[in-house]
Amino acid sequence: MAIEQAFTAAKLFCGIIYQKSEHFDNTCDLLSQTYSKTIDSVSDVFLFDHSDYYRPEMGANLKRRFVSFAGLEAPDKAYRFKLLSNRCESKFSKNNKRPVNIDPGLLSLHQIVLFSAKNYSHRIACGSGIYAELTLLYKHKRFQPLEWTYPDFKDETLLRYFYALRQTYQEELKHENPQGDRL
Repeated sequence: MAIEQAFTAAKLFCGIIYQKSEHFDNTCDLLSQTYSKTIDSVSDVFLFDHSDYYRPEMGANLKRRFVSFAGLEAPDKAYRFKLLSNRCESKFSKNNKRPVNIDPGLLSLHQIVLFSAKNYSHRIACGSGIYAELTLLYKHKRFQPLEWTYPDFKDETLLRYFYALRQTYQEELKHENPQGDRL
């Protein structure tokens, strides 16, 4: 018989797609206030050129950056950050167009999970209309994409940020959970 155990806390991050640098800066400020969390890492700037999905709404020459937040989160409650990020997007919207797209997710020792308000065959309902999507597996010391993994999440340059973030997470996990999981 399996014994229930508490979930291992995970690292919260957000991917932010934007056109203008001021939109990114304003979004980071609002996320810190809304989440009541300090941003503890910021990625390099990546061109968001793997898809034209956001072009009609946000324009051309889009960029993406990732930020992570200090501390660790209970994975079973983290979907709520998508609800908060949706509110942040709404605050910046004009004429039903967003200048930013915010994608919160969780990094753990074993995977990267993104949250979405859109259902699909590979997404699992969490609550309040939010779904979780397993985006990358971590095995054999590498992030492994899945059939549905977004193209930019397969890019090795972008993945360097997540490898570094995973190291930071491991250190945080040791301090938060001294008995620790097997790292």
